[in-house]
Amino acid sequence: MERKELLENIAPCSLMCYTCGGYKNGAICKLAGELSGYLEGMYEFYEKHSGPEQKSYLERFQIFQEELTRMGEAGCGGCRNGEHNGCSIRGCFLLECVKDHEVDFCGECPEFPCDKVHSIFEEEVYLQWLEGGKRIREAGAEQFWEERRRVPHYAGYKKVLEE
Repeated sequence: MERKELLENIAPCSLMCYTCGGYKNGAICKLAGELSGYLEGMYEFYEKHSGPEQKSYLERFQIFQEELTRMGEAGCGGCRNGEHNGCSIRGCFLLECVKDHEVDFCGECPEFPCDKVHSIFEEEVYLQWLEGGKRIREAGAEQFWEERRRVPHYAGYKKVLEE
């Protein structure tokens, strides 16, 4: 993958824009939009051919279809292009910071890991930032992409909830 594409799909902090539900060029948005298209007319088909005992299923299906359509219309353009609609991490300064240090990712910065990020990241995100930055430093952004592009964006939260 070209560096330009890596920069579009991986945020400066190493979080994967590509796997984020809000990223309009990401996997979730693209796949939700595609699946939504395949389901077009399905509700009407089942409504016409189902009995009253299927009412609950139809209601759930309609909600599912609405959510899928919503997920297919994500509006974030990614951290690097300024169309991120107020990044989900309030007060994030990392794009400016990597530019100031003339690197593309925190993990490429000679000051990584720094203490600045504690002010903006909660623990789960901090650990992802630290792990991602270390991996980019060790293996490079392209290898990091290959390893992470299919990993669920929010998997770190699942582990916390299970504990």
